[in-house]
Amino acid sequence: MLSVTEITVSSTTELTETVLSLVKEAEDDAPLWFRGQYSADWQLKSSLARSVTTSEQMFEKELRLLTRFRQRSLPFWPQGYPQDDWEHLFAMQHYGAPTRLLDWSENLFVGLYFSCTRGAYSKHSEVDDAANPVVWVLDPVGWNRGLGHLKDNASSVSILTTADDDELRPYSVSGRADFPRRYNAPVAIYGTHNSSRIVAQRGGFTIAGKSLDPMDSFAAEVGEKKLWKIKLLYSRDQMRRDLAVLGFAESMVFPDLVGLSREISESEGLHG
Repeated sequence: MLSVTEITVSSTTELTETVLSLVKEAEDDAPLWFRGQYSADWQLKSSLARSVTTSEQMFEKELRLLTRFRQRSLPFWPQGYPQDDWEHLFAMQHYGAPTRLLDWSENLFVGLYFSCTRGAYSKHSEVDDAANPVVWVLDPVGWNRGLGHLKDNASSVSILTTADDDELRPYSVSGRADFPRRYNAPVAIYGTHNSSRIVAQRGGFTIAGKSLDPMDSFAAEVGEKKLWKIKLLYSRDQMRRDLAVLGFAESMVFPDLVGLSREISESEGLHG
């Protein structure tokens, strides 16, 4: 059975060269997406899926969270700004509420940044600073075309958008795991750019289906060369130095006063 393709690299230069070689393997010159994780031991599992034990609980909690977010976030949006369930879901993800979404980026160095920076992971109960970080690489077009329920129209399938009603209906919010035509495997989707962070991070998303299994467990089903796991065998300090040399700063990933404050604190050797 085919599964995740695992690669190891020992420098940022080698990482970049490896990714450039993968671009040549991507289907129809499709874009690649990147996701950095602080530990190579962690699988590709959404925050909401990690918080429940059954699919039924996942959808019930999602509906409740979405309803409460919609009710209480109104004062923070421009007056009259319309939002549907999907738009709220993308906003929830970027402001830290549990969802079925996983963040990806079109920018390799955004992925590397999250590999070497604790960020939200500082609250993770299983953080191990001795573990190697990882950059996951996804061919989102190839992944979607490899999904069983989309294979019949594979030649016309690309990265989904919120306008793809028929294809996205099985992944919609309903509060029920047994919603007709729900599928197990995650699907790649472009999100609504309703957050400056989504824009800055050149964000894309995958959204989990009804299964609580991690995304990487579906790699064999989807097919070869759709998902790669690049383990980084060099120090996080070196990664940070490389990113700094390349002009990649925290305020570029978090374009707000919080990101700027962290950036200037780091530059002065201070940690808040």
